[in-house]
Amino acid sequence: MAISELRQRLVSGILLGAVVIILTIWSFTSFAAMCAVGFVILLKEWWGLTKQRNRIFLPLGILYITAAIASLLFLRAANIHILIALMVIVWTGDIAAYFVGKKFGKHKIAPAISPGKSWEGLAGSIIASAAMSAYLGNVAPIPHAILGAIFAVVGLGGDMFESALKRRAGVKDSGTLIPGHGGLFDRVDALLPCAIFAAGALYMRLHLQ
Repeated sequence: MAISELRQRLVSGILLGAVVIILTIWSFTSFAAMCAVGFVILLKEWWGLTKQRNRIFLPLGILYITAAIASLLFLRAANIHILIALMVIVWTGDIAAYFVGKKFGKHKIAPAISPGKSWEGLAGSIIASAAMSAYLGNVAPIPHAILGAIFAVVGLGGDMFESALKRRAGVKDSGTLIPGHGGLFDRVDALLPCAIFAAGALYMRLHLQ
C-alpha cells in the first residue's frame, strides 16, 4: 500500500472513530440516531452485495443487521463503558491484524475468500485484543484476556463472512463511503457479530446475578 493511501486510511479512520465516540458519549439519542443512519446504509450495502443471489439473503441481512444494531443500543442503554470498551477492543484487534498481517503474514487462513487474512495477523489480533481487554477490565462474566481473544475470533468470522459476500459479488469493497476503507460494512464487519456476542453475554450476566 502506498504511503499516501495509508495516510488517507489512517486519517479517515481516526476521524470516523472520533465521531463515533463523540456521538456515543453525547447522549443515547445521538447514538440511536447514528445507529439509525448506519442501519439504512448497511442495508443498502448488503443489498448491493447480495441482490444477485437467492432471495433468502435479503431477510437474512435484515435479521443480522437488526440484531447487531439492537445489540449496540442495548449495550449503550445498559452500560456505556462496556460499549466503548467493546469498540476499542475490536478496533485494536483490527489494527493489529492489519499491520501484523502486512509485516509477517505468510500463512493464509482462506485465500479463496480473503487473500489478505493470515494466521499471523489473527495471532496479532488475538494478542492485542486480549491485552486491551485485560487493560480495560471485566466487561463480561469470563476472564478478561479470554474475552479479548474471543472478540478477535468472532470479529474475524464477521470479516470473513463479508469477504465471502464481496467475493461472490465480484467487488473489492461494500461501498465508497469512507475514503481509504470502502463502505460502512467494510468498517463494522467485525464489530457487528462482536456486538451481538457482547450483548448476549451481558444479558446473561445481568439475569444470572
